[in-house]
Amino acid sequence: MTVLSDQDIGRELAYGDLDVSPVDLDEQLQPNSLDIRLSDEFLLMKDNGLVIDVSEGLTEDDYERITSDSITIGPNGFLLATTVETFSIPNYLYGQVHGRSSIGRLGLEIHSTAGLIDSGYEGEITFEISNNSDRAITIHSGMRIAQVVFHRLESKCNNPYSSEDNKYQNQEGVVGSRIQEDFQ
Repeated sequence: MTVLSDQDIGRELAYGDLDVSPVDLDEQLQPNSLDIRLSDEFLLMKDNGLVIDVSEGLTEDDYERITSDSITIGPNGFLLATTVETFSIPNYLYGQVHGRSSIGRLGLEIHSTAGLIDSGYEGEITFEISNNSDRAITIHSGMRIAQVVFHRLESKCNNPYSSEDNKYQNQEGVVGSRIQEDFQ
């Protein structure tokens, strides 16, 4: 596996099977990653005092859906958000989402565990944003909030994310956990 450089990312976007759109390479392309932006859609878990049983998951009623140009995350707060960009990852690449250092230095964590964009994935990326600081932090739609590092596989994968009925394939907007599907 190799990490794609800015040249490789630009070439893949122009001539390869990688698609990330909309994208402004002058603003978003970094030496070995692509900055990705925050959309204006957010999803907050409602505080209903109930324990989450992962075998039952959450329903749409357990979330508050917000569309806004900005949102404030309280100390130790958590929310889900999505990217401006839509991704189509070919079966010879995969991506890893990382928070930008400027964001991390404020105490924001961009993903808890879901940092992998599998080969064959198509759709928007959901961020799991945590405020690990003791201050409220306001974030704004359109801002560069994270970056994706693309890796070239040594061989094409036989079982890309698109080959099965995967629960997050072709997601649009902020998508909450679908963990309960693991129990069905």
